[in-house]
Amino acid sequence: QEGCTTLMLRNIPVNFTRELVLADMDARGFQGKYDFFYLPADFQTGNNLGYAFVNFESPAIADKFSAMYQGLALASDRSKKVCAVAPATTQGRDANVDYYRNSPVMSMEEKYHPLVFDHGVRQPFPAPTKVVKPMRLRARKGQGEA
Repeated sequence: QEGCTTLMLRNIPVNFTRELVLADMDARGFQGKYDFFYLPADFQTGNNLGYAFVNFESPAIADKFSAMYQGLALASDRSKKVCAVAPATTQGRDANVDYYRNSPVMSMEEKYHPLVFDHGVRQPFPAPTKVVKPMRLRARKGQGEA
């Protein structure tokens, strides 16, 4: 998509942590070239949900990332998943920060939060502009009330 800087990376092996995905991106030449990263997680298992959002500094860098990761197998072990890359609905660092800063995810442990960077250096995530509601965890199947 023309002028796109925020991409959704899908089919990430669920056992990959935020740090592992970022380390992979950095090792493939993208260190310092993204300014927003979010890997949503299942708060009960701690596993990721299989996708991440990344905002790059320019559409050209986003295109390079897309070309490199489309069809890439991140896990060399038993996972048969290959990555798929698509433009994200929310575009740009500021729009993503605005989207998540008041999200219930910000009431969870820091390891579940989205990240922002300035030239590769992690920065504090901007504070909420209103009261953040606590995350409501859904009961798992078989764990309902008696």
